[in-house]
Amino acid sequence: MSHVNGSNRGRDPARDRIATAIVDLVGEHGFAAIEVDAVCERANVNRSHFDRCFADLEDCFLSVHDEIAAEFCERVKAAHEAATSWHDRIWAAGWAAMRFLQEDPLRARYFLVEVNGAGNGAQVRRDRLMQGCADLLDGGRGEGGKHGPMSRCTAEIAAGAIYGVVLTKLEAGSIDRGEEFLSELIYMAVMPYLGARAAEDELLVQPLH
Repeated sequence: MSHVNGSNRGRDPARDRIATAIVDLVGEHGFAAIEVDAVCERANVNRSHFDRCFADLEDCFLSVHDEIAAEFCERVKAAHEAATSWHDRIWAAGWAAMRFLQEDPLRARYFLVEVNGAGNGAQVRRDRLMQGCADLLDGGRGEGGKHGPMSRCTAEIAAGAIYGVVLTKLEAGSIDRGEEFLSELIYMAVMPYLGARAAEDELLVQPLH
């Protein structure tokens, strides 16, 4: 069963069951293949209760996606801010992101894969996450004075490349082996700023067990 944060005081337990149900169903079958009735059946709630909580299936998807994104960003930001150097902050953020995705593969698919097929509102949220990733990477501009001029676009390109790899791994069901390819993601993150030779050292980092 997927975990959706429902710790807020005064929350509606039935709404939390709906949130869990849509994450599981979308993760299992894809957003395009599910209907409201299936979500209600999985959550053991009446359609009328669903309608009181959400305008429609897309609204439900987006609301729950916002909750997952908030938790993800909170954990990644906390890890990032706990480190000192830019390089160490990138590693800390990478580990926090990978652990979050590994905790619940269905939630991870919902969060990063199915968001691509859930309408314009979902794509806005995907792009917002990409910009957040670029924000973290963009701090590397202060590290790369010897490697030519860089702009915000450098961070956005790197963030897009990282997202593409993670998306491929999620679609292949191999996110559980994230420790084996996280160093490749860090390589992609730091290479524009530290140069290819320094970035290659990231590939030598051994996975934690």
